[in-house]
Amino acid sequence: MLPREHYLKQPFQGHRSLKQPEALTSAQTRLLKKHGSLITALLNDEVLNPTLDDMRTVRIITQKSAPTNPVEQAWLKYEALLAEQKPKRRLKRSA
Repeated sequence: MLPREHYLKQPFQGHRSLKQPEALTSAQTRLLKKHGSLITALLNDEVLNPTLDDMRTVRIITQKSAPTNPVEQAWLKYEALLAEQKPKRRLKRSA
């Protein structure tokens, strides 16, 4: 576990794996770069000293609640874009 400041210094690169990165605005891309590593660490319970705002952000993201700030909006949009590009599983037909 590392302090939250460590994760804020790490640029997030996950948005580069999107097939449609242009679906994110430049502001959303900047927010993901700045806060994405922290959010990922929070979701993995790896942050030593999360703030109350951090915990609220995790609750919003995990419960898919209505986002209340631009960081949460950007993250939920990023997750939605990731979900869209996952291949859909087809059910096998049985004889």
